[in-house]
Amino acid sequence: MSKPRLRPAVILVADRTLSARYKILFEGIFATMQTTHVPEWAMRRFVSPPMNVNKDGRAHAAALGIRRIESALLAHTELTPRDVVCTTPEALPDLMGEWVKVVLVSSSDPLGMGMSNTTTTQFWKGELYTRFWTNQMMRKIRHAKEKFGFKVVGGGAGAWQWVKHPDQAERQGFDIIFEGYFETIGPKFISDLLRNQQTESHIRSHQTAVSHTKPIRGASLLGIVELSRGCGKGCNFCTMATRKMEHLPADTILADLHTNIAHGITSVVSGSEDFFRYGGNALKPDFNKLHDLLVEMRKIRELSFMQIDHGNIATILQFTDEQLIETRRLLTWRKNSDYLWVNMGIESANGFLVQANSTGKIPPFRPDDWEEMVRQTADKMTRCGFFSVFSIILGLPGETPDDVNRTLKLIKYLTTKRTVIFPVFYEPYQPDSNGNYPRFTLEKMRPDHLELYTTCYEQNFKWVPPLYWDNQWAGGVAWRKRMLIRMLGKLEMSAWRRAFVRVGKQIENNKVLDPVTSDEIVYAKS
Repeated sequence: MSKPRLRPAVILVADRTLSARYKILFEGIFATMQTTHVPEWAMRRFVSPPMNVNKDGRAHAAALGIRRIESALLAHTELTPRDVVCTTPEALPDLMGEWVKVVLVSSSDPLGMGMSNTTTTQFWKGELYTRFWTNQMMRKIRHAKEKFGFKVVGGGAGAWQWVKHPDQAERQGFDIIFEGYFETIGPKFISDLLRNQQTESHIRSHQTAVSHTKPIRGASLLGIVELSRGCGKGCNFCTMATRKMEHLPADTILADLHTNIAHGITSVVSGSEDFFRYGGNALKPDFNKLHDLLVEMRKIRELSFMQIDHGNIATILQFTDEQLIETRRLLTWRKNSDYLWVNMGIESANGFLVQANSTGKIPPFRPDDWEEMVRQTADKMTRCGFFSVFSIILGLPGETPDDVNRTLKLIKYLTTKRTVIFPVFYEPYQPDSNGNYPRFTLEKMRPDHLELYTTCYEQNFKWVPPLYWDNQWAGGVAWRKRMLIRMLGKLEMSAWRRAFVRVGKQIENNKVLDPVTSDEIVYAKS
């Protein structure tokens, strides 16, 4: 690529795993979970191929977060489109010069501390690519900063990691960490920074800023379109725990869809912590508002495939079968997927343990009904044409061996259904009452944990390949790449099984303590 002609004052860039040409959401998820045990050439060429940029260094599609910042800056400051550029890590060096005043960096997992990703690193050698590539990019930015004197701001869903580890943020070259949604206080913050009037090193926005949100001006990565912001379910392992859910206006959502289509992206993803709660309140969904939105979306004939991502068990159980079937019909566009999946958190079979760690997850239902609620949801979603992707958390504070055993029995029931279940290790977002961060690690894993973990993955080995293949077809992925990913998947399955054997031997050689009594637990060897 020739050197870009633009001389922007503000550069927006996301980490390399969020600056790639993915066709479907599972490709992006798969990429962010990889460590450097996968050769970098394979990551860059096949797993996470680089995003295209134009002659000015602008990314063809960019992470939704920096697209929102771009729109907010152009709407609420004196900056012009020539002053603000969303780019990629590859194109970044040619855009930096004495004309740059601010570089804003977004990452979902800059230090590799996200729960699903820390779980991966427990089993695999190497460094997470989210962390590895962020460090690579920040070295380039830090060297340019020393030469040209601009300010560097960190943000995105993973900003909490820099706040938690300010020494790492300083080492990477950040001057300021911005935590939260940008639109309310962000534009003034950048204006002050451009005038050298900003001195705080940590800015936090507590608002969801929905009323200030403007339609995006360029395509978003994976065609992600925000439906709602926030969640407010009180999970102590989530950054959205205390942010009340607010819904974007239908006009903004539809405008973002049209923008993506104009850039050739017809396979899109809904952005929400709970798709089925669109238009509703904290506890009660509003089917009519969701229905009205989907009717308007379906009128956009160019759209081919919609991926949902997150849902909530308590929300789904408030829908009738007829309402869910109608929702499924409205989500059937030009490419009819047999695996329209929804990601839902079980966390544990013990509803009281879930309630203790996530105060709003189960209401308006009762904690002692939780296990049955999960079973009903799996049956209901299958009956109504959806595919259930569940997650559980190992090592929740207060977890006992009985909780693990109950969860294992529940998972064995779910393995008789069309489901996949992803187990993750507990990674606290906030400290406990003693100021500690009680992470769950491989060293804390007992044989019952490992049995639960491997039971989940054997189910995944059965169902993830056809799910992946189906979504790739619906998302327009070429047959050759689908075959390549299928072969890579088989290698991954073999490697995971070898890892399970290795971890089992490691656990067998360790003394294991009961988490409640601290007495040594003796497990019978099979």
